[in-house]
Amino acid sequence: MQSFRVVIGMYNNLPYNASNALYEQEYQGAWRPFLSGLYKFLSIKSIIHFSGAIFSWLEKNHPEYMYLLTEMVRRGQIELLGGGFYNPIASLISTQDMTGQIEALSAFIRKTFGKRPSGAWLYEYAWTASLPAILQNSKIQYTFLPAQYCMCLYPKDIPCFPFASEDHRKIISLFPAFESRASAGIFEPYEKTLLKLQQAYPQCNTYVIMADGHEIAGSWEESGLESPDVLFERTFAWFQKNCLEYDTVTAAQLNKTLKSTSTVYFSQCYSERYKDYCQGTIKQVAMNNPEYIQISKQSVLDHPLVYALYQKLNFVSTMTGLFRGDKSRKRASLDDIWRAQSGDLYWIGPSGGILLPEARLAAYASLIEAEKTIRQNRFHHYLSFDDLNFDGVKEALFRSSVYTCYLRSGTASVSEFDSLKTGINYACGWNAVQCSTGCFRDSIKEEGGFEKELFAESEGWNLIENAKETMIVAFSHDFIGKIHNQSISLACRKNYRFENDFFSIDYELVNKSSNALSFRFCTESDIIAMPTLEEHGIKVFKHRQKQSLDVHTVFSIDSIDGFELSESHGTEKLLIRADMPFSLMGSPNLLQKPSKHQSNSSKDPSESVIFEGFSMKLGWDFALPAEGTTFFSLSIHLEY
Repeated sequence: MQSFRVVIGMYNNLPYNASNALYEQEYQGAWRPFLSGLYKFLSIKSIIHFSGAIFSWLEKNHPEYMYLLTEMVRRGQIELLGGGFYNPIASLISTQDMTGQIEALSAFIRKTFGKRPSGAWLYEYAWTASLPAILQNSKIQYTFLPAQYCMCLYPKDIPCFPFASEDHRKIISLFPAFESRASAGIFEPYEKTLLKLQQAYPQCNTYVIMADGHEIAGSWEESGLESPDVLFERTFAWFQKNCLEYDTVTAAQLNKTLKSTSTVYFSQCYSERYKDYCQGTIKQVAMNNPEYIQISKQSVLDHPLVYALYQKLNFVSTMTGLFRGDKSRKRASLDDIWRAQSGDLYWIGPSGGILLPEARLAAYASLIEAEKTIRQNRFHHYLSFDDLNFDGVKEALFRSSVYTCYLRSGTASVSEFDSLKTGINYACGWNAVQCSTGCFRDSIKEEGGFEKELFAESEGWNLIENAKETMIVAFSHDFIGKIHNQSISLACRKNYRFENDFFSIDYELVNKSSNALSFRFCTESDIIAMPTLEEHGIKVFKHRQKQSLDVHTVFSIDSIDGFELSESHGTEKLLIRADMPFSLMGSPNLLQKPSKHQSNSSKDPSESVIFEGFSMKLGWDFALPAEGTTFFSLSIHLEY
């Protein structure tokens, strides 16, 4: 007779539309060997969670895996867990969206495998107080929280028993789950974790042990074995050899026999790694007492890339909620919104998260498509002012039949520039050194260069609201400081003029000081069109001639009239022109992959970096006398 009951399982999630190579790496390193190894041991049972995005990829790329998984589910060897279809962070989306995503994944599992899930997996254990009602309404009976979190609530001698939580009389069972992890980011075989837990908690006879598929794929080489297949075969053979002592069961079986010890109400809960990320990202408030704030939402505000995407997500969700009319169009728009709610996109997770350009661009493309779906057939361009990023300050938004442009008031810059034809947000590049994203951020540099900034400390820009009918958004700013012990004041007025198919930026600079001033006016942009560096091309216009630049290195050129950014498919080009010749300096932004475990067999250095777009600096040199004024303009076009 067995003395211990053990639930072993694997959970898997990747950003929607991450690269096919990343999906294949996870498949070969974790998903395939886990299932093929388990298939050989009929008496060993397990639980698995795949997001809907992974199921979709498996159906398309490895249908044989789905056939095998179906067989093992129907014979009761594997229990599939439900959850959000795109693994959202529950605290970042609405109750309606969370309910819809859980229902979507449950319906897919029932239709494909013949059985509706009774348990759900929460992405990064992200918990909100409304989840019991959401889960129960979707016929989910239980979920999992970190065992370490439970230890903070209960005495140390009972970390393995389930407990309950309730919302509006809807009760859900919660199982404490241990991670099969040797150290940060390194997978440890289940049997080793089990033996450690027995020593730490000898009074327990039930254990739930889960492993992250991403950690499995990146860590099996640490075992010294020739393949992950051998790793899992050894693990399952160990459980079969010791089957008289350890009985592997599914969570559904455990839920039928174990009753909750007590009811507990939580405000929030997250995995340790997600909590560490949030606490390391949050800068606006003190983190001495993180339990006082909603750390998942607070961390969104303090990462520019995440903040911009979250702003877009909320705006499109609001517009879709207000849409009245064709229900099929609203349904299609909601599907696109859900894709952009993937939890990986709202932090820098183990696989890269928001830093993966293919995932980031795909999220914006989904939201752009959702926005297009609910537009009226006869759409006319318009300019509006609203608090788009919920900071208490109005921002400008221009929408036309060709593009959408969001302006950030504090910096008078473009936070988003969407092409409606291609679904590309050109303004979502990322400069990790400056921690910046967006386009047309202005600064004053030393004459002749782009390095030394003359007014490093300056206040934000002031938005001047004009009549919406003029299609003009005006900003003003005074650069004030001392140069060579002389007080300097340089006033800048910046006007965005919007047309249906392009927009221009008009600058007016006034030297308000009593001394002449020589300087370089610089505007900087972080732009991207495609996920990889090789898919981009840059050409400059100089004296009516085009010149191609090498995009693989830093480039610099003087006295040009404009430049174009193109992508390899050739469907669209981004053109930036000026009425006054300028200097251009640019470089590709390359970032080291955050994953701790790169393949040792990889010899290509490019595989260890992520392309994040280009940093493009445009500069004009001026020598203004006292009370002197100068004018110049830029125009931004999309050409096909």
